[in-house]
Amino acid sequence: MGLNNSIERSLKIVAEDRRLTNRLMGIWNAVRAGGESCPRADLFLDNLSSDLLESCCFAERTGDGEWELYQIGATIGRCSGVSSDTCKVVDLPAGSLLAVAVKDLRTAFMSRSVILDQGEVQDQYGRKTLFRSVLLPLADASGQVIRFVAGARCRTCIHDV
Repeated sequence: MGLNNSIERSLKIVAEDRRLTNRLMGIWNAVRAGGESCPRADLFLDNLSSDLLESCCFAERTGDGEWELYQIGATIGRCSGVSSDTCKVVDLPAGSLLAVAVKDLRTAFMSRSVILDQGEVQDQYGRKTLFRSVLLPLADASGQVIRFVAGARCRTCIHDV
C-alpha cells in the first residue's frame, strides 16, 4: 500500500512539473497577438495566477549588463535556498533550482526563443532533485525583449531510480 502511495505521489509531482511548463507556455502562446515572436510583458503578467507565481521569477538586465531576478516566488526561492524576492544571477547558489532555471538567459536573449530544460540538481540540503523548467522571453509594446519569466518545479528523489 505504501509503495502505491509513493508512486502516486511521484507521478503527481511529475505531472505538476509538466503542468507548470505547459501552463506557462500556454499563457505565453495565447498572449502572443497575431503570432508575434514574444508577447508583451504586461499582458503576460496580467494572465498569471498566484499559484503560478509561486514557482516563477522574472529576470531583467541591469544598466551594467548583469542579470537580476525579481519577484522570486516563495516555492522556487525556498527550493533554491534564496530567501529574498530579488537576487543577482551571479549571486545565486551554484547548482540551485533558480540557477539552472536561468542558466540560458544569454541564449534566450540573443535568440528571443523559449528554452525548456530538465535535469538534476541538489536542493538546499544536498539531496538529489529532479527539475523541469521553462524560460520565456517577454517584450515591451515595441516588440523589444525586456525581461524573461523563468518557471521551475522540482522533486526530491528518495531513492536513486
